[in-house]
Order: sequence, then C-alpha cells, then structure tokens
Amino acid sequence: MGILQKKLIIVIGLACGILACSFHSYWQKSAARPDEIIVTPPPAYSGSNSEAADSGAGDDIIVYVSGGVNKPGVYKLATGSRVVDAVTMAGGFAADADAARINLALRLKDEMQVNVPCTTIAAGTAKGTPVTATASAGGSDNGKININTASNAELDKLPGIGPALAERIIDYRTTNGPFQDTVDLKKVPGIGEAKYNQFKDKISL
Repeated sequence: MGILQKKLIIVIGLACGILACSFHSYWQKSAARPDEIIVTPPPAYSGSNSEAADSGAGDDIIVYVSGGVNKPGVYKLATGSRVVDAVTMAGGFAADADAARINLALRLKDEMQVNVPCTTIAAGTAKGTPVTATASAGGSDNGKININTASNAELDKLPGIGPALAERIIDYRTTNGPFQDTVDLKKVPGIGEAKYNQFKDKISL
C-alpha cells in the first residue's frame, strides 16, 4: 500500500470520527431541550356541589306573624320584604286589628315577630259582650300615656322623648310585641335609667 493511500485512509477515519462526535453532541442537546418536555396541566377547579348550592342561599327570611291578622303563623318571605307583606301573607288585618299602631313600612328581618296590635278589651269581659273603651282616643289613660297604644306624636310629648326615640319605641313594640312592664322601655336603644326616671310617672300600660 502506498503512502498516499495510507494518508487518505487516515484522513477519512478522522473525518468519520469528527462526524460521529458532532452527531452525538447534537443528539444530547436535542434530548435536553425544554420545549420537548410535555407537561400535563392539573385539572381546572370548578368548585363543589355544596358551594354551588350555597351560592343562592339567603334569598328568604322566616317571620312569625301574630295578633290581629286572619291567619297567624310562621311565613317565608323574600329578603327585603316589609311588614305590610307579612300581614298580607297572613290573610290581612283581622276585624279587631288596630292597623294605625303598626309600622307597615318597617323592613323585615329573619326570625322577627310581627305582632299586629288589637283594639283594647277590658280584662274579664266575656266574649261577645260589647266593650266600652275606658282610654281616650290615641293612647292616654287618666292623663298618662299608654306606651302600648300611643302614637308617635303622643310619645313625643313625654319628657326627654323626641321624634326619633318615639319612633324607636313604636318599632320596638312592633317587633317584640306589647310592653309587659313600663320598665321594659329601658330596652329601647337610647333610653337609660336617667331618661326613664324623667317620664316613668307619666306612662302606663
């Protein structure tokens, strides 16, 4: 074999080695490319069935309607309803209801009691017996203000009671029913012991 042939073989061998190294290096780089990695995204969170059911909760309120209505009882009404809506659902005012003593525009709250006042019936009077009213019109009795029947204007006449407190008194008895004792007035926001003492001798039940 000649010298030229040996040199040619050596050159060809080197060329093949270079090509092999280049190919190996290229293959390793391609295998490590980040855009070739397949990532499976996690499933989207859609919320539980209970959360979906709760999304519409709170659209209704439950109130108890008593007193001078045709169908006293517990009723479900839409949030934002007024006392007039509760009275209507309870069959409307009864014949003995005193509609002027209840705030029909008051907004209802859940678990609230709506007690519709009735005309005063003297204790011990037999059913069906005609009743003669002993109190003068409006809510005063023997010069005293009946806190269960007095109007806003009459309550406003009491010492220390202005229009705002008079309205609170009416709202309180509408929500909680008639006062059982005159001292219950101290449960009305804004009426403390000192203010109560200013008019305690001028009120009655």
